[in-house]
Amino acid sequence: MNTFMKKFLLLCTLIISLLFSCSFTFNTKSTSYKKIDKIKVVMDDNYPPYVFKDSSGNLQGIIIDQWKLFENRTGIKVEIYATNWDKAQIFMERGTFDVIDTIFFNEKRAKMYNFSKPYAKIEVPIFFNKNISGINSVETLKSFAVAVKKGDYSVNFLKEKGITDFHEYDSYKSMIIAAKNKEAIVFVMDKPPALYYMYKMKIENNFKYSDSLYTGEFHRAVRKGNPELLKVIEDGFSLISNREYKEIDRKWIGTSPINPEFIYYMIIMLIAIISITLLLIFWNRMLNKNVKEKTSELTKLIKELSTSENRIRALFKALPDMVFVINLDGIFLDYHSENTQDLYVHSNKFIGKSISDIFPDELSDRFIQCITVLFETGKTQVEEYSLDIHGELHHFEARLVQCDADSVMGIVRDITERKKSEAHIYKMSMHDNLTGLNNRNYFENELKRYQNSTGNLYGFAMVICDLDGLKLVNDTLGHSVGDEYLCTVANILRSCFRKHDVIARIGGDEFGILMNNTSQEEIEKIKININKNIEHVNHTNKLVPFSISFGYEMYKEKYKDLGKMFKEADNYMYREKLHHHQSTKSEIVQVLMKMLEARDFITEGHGERLQKLATKLAKSVGMSANEIKDISLLGQFHDIGKVGISDAILFKPGKLNEEEASEMKKHTEIGYRIAQSSPDLMHISDWIFKHHEWWNGQGYPLGLKGEDIPIQCRILSIVDAYDAIINDRPYRKALKKETAIAEIKQCASIQFDPMLVDKFIDILNKDL
Repeated sequence: MNTFMKKFLLLCTLIISLLFSCSFTFNTKSTSYKKIDKIKVVMDDNYPPYVFKDSSGNLQGIIIDQWKLFENRTGIKVEIYATNWDKAQIFMERGTFDVIDTIFFNEKRAKMYNFSKPYAKIEVPIFFNKNISGINSVETLKSFAVAVKKGDYSVNFLKEKGITDFHEYDSYKSMIIAAKNKEAIVFVMDKPPALYYMYKMKIENNFKYSDSLYTGEFHRAVRKGNPELLKVIEDGFSLISNREYKEIDRKWIGTSPINPEFIYYMIIMLIAIISITLLLIFWNRMLNKNVKEKTSELTKLIKELSTSENRIRALFKALPDMVFVINLDGIFLDYHSENTQDLYVHSNKFIGKSISDIFPDELSDRFIQCITVLFETGKTQVEEYSLDIHGELHHFEARLVQCDADSVMGIVRDITERKKSEAHIYKMSMHDNLTGLNNRNYFENELKRYQNSTGNLYGFAMVICDLDGLKLVNDTLGHSVGDEYLCTVANILRSCFRKHDVIARIGGDEFGILMNNTSQEEIEKIKININKNIEHVNHTNKLVPFSISFGYEMYKEKYKDLGKMFKEADNYMYREKLHHHQSTKSEIVQVLMKMLEARDFITEGHGERLQKLATKLAKSVGMSANEIKDISLLGQFHDIGKVGISDAILFKPGKLNEEEASEMKKHTEIGYRIAQSSPDLMHISDWIFKHHEWWNGQGYPLGLKGEDIPIQCRILSIVDAYDAIINDRPYRKALKKETAIAEIKQCASIQFDPMLVDKFIDILNKDL
């Protein structure tokens, strides 16, 4: 009885424990989610099948469905914004969004974000044109311009491996479009979207891919210092069952329509059926052997001959090649071609005639020699040749194989397109697409040729030129303007150097020239001519002036290695570059300031008014004379970054949309970079960067709060806002001073330092 009671009590305890645990297991919504109403998520918009847009522009894919289930399970509103990956990362770094999805983990990002557990493994191979061979690792990419997506992890990976020549695209889709148009022949991207777009654009047979360079993992990440949000996200996704995850994957990736085990048993069954059938046929034939043996053999032979003939006929029709039968004497006996337009001459003009009667002497001799070698060795002979057909040069490949004891079959394929592709690929590998000059590969090949030359290199010279200030132009006016400058320099170099000189773009802003049979005097004349051309271009065409640093070295017998000669020319160039480095940057900054004054009417008198108001407010808080000079300088130059913002945004009469506002906010970063480039403005660059921060931490670009914001920026923000209110703006007319004061008061402790607001209003009241 005691034993029975013990077992009964143990069973009851287990049942109660299970019921208790179930009460927690089936609680699909946690009370912790009540603390969060909404999550803003940013991700890549071009990563099928995980996330992409349909023909109507709506987001779809695996990740979109997973977030919908998250929203359903947690009750948290999820706002998803998908854009190109480079922008997505910028938005997340600025704090525009709470969560970033489709992100790979690396050490750099780990300093900024807390990452969730990985939820998808992504293979990343090298994709390359099928006509290219030998690409199987990162090292084999060094002679190619590699297409990559802006902001992608693969860019950092390749740079770490020494690959620096990139063509960057905004999205994976634009990369595949470039590949289809033969603009990109080698690219590195994640395997799922690559295969998706190649199949969609029907170019999957035009490209091969290597083994994976690395395997990435998708994570979701939040900014550092927000573990509570990360826990909410991971807990929320844990509420989705494995079955639901598999249903989403099946929806977008699909499954095999036939069970492999079923196929296995079907094959076994088919083999069994075939075996039984063959045994029955054999048994039947054995019974009728004496009567039907001869008839069966004859029927079988006829059938085999007919089948063989049909196969050969089908094969010839399917082949794009031309096929000729030629005897030992080179006489054409027969031919086959689906397209008679491919023939060099019409069939009635070459059947029964000799090769020498049809083709030029040099080509016919080559064919006769191939036929002779074929019969002597029995090995297939391959010969490439070119012919003018209907006024157009065509390239062909002929394969000669022995048919029988006295005839040869020639299989001829038109390889014109292949030759064009090879020429195009070679040109791309040896020429710079932007400037049309030779590239570094070509330059180094020529340098090796001179190095290996057995002749006298007396009179050989090497010139190195570098475009000054290109980075500043790119950062402020944009890379398209920087490209125009590079093309201008290329044209000047073409016009000033001799036609037979080797001119190449060997770096981002660096050019190399190899000269033979020249002198130091001739090079100095060329340098003078280049400077005259630059002066003329700056005077007539370029708003922002530019210059070139110029260095050269003449060949001397001590240069057994021309690499040392290159280094001397490069050092010469850098000495000249250092000579006018700062003067060039200061001149550019002054020109940019004039550009801002010329194109933005809101700066007319704006800087002077800010200087006066900021000086008064600075004095009221006890700043020194030097500090007041600096804040006056800030008032003049704080908006210099607007030179990099388009007129459409600067002069828009209405309110800016979200994208335009985001673009406008970039002027603080642009201004910071410009100020960093000028010795006169470098010390106020940090203030230029932070002059749109708010007292309550809701400003940009860093979201600084309270006294973490430099006092110079807090002063400028008040006087800048006041001046903007009492003067005309593109989107409204000027308001009264009383209205401006009321607006400033209302924004105290929100946008402005309340202490400085009080002092500023006292100053205004005294002036009134």
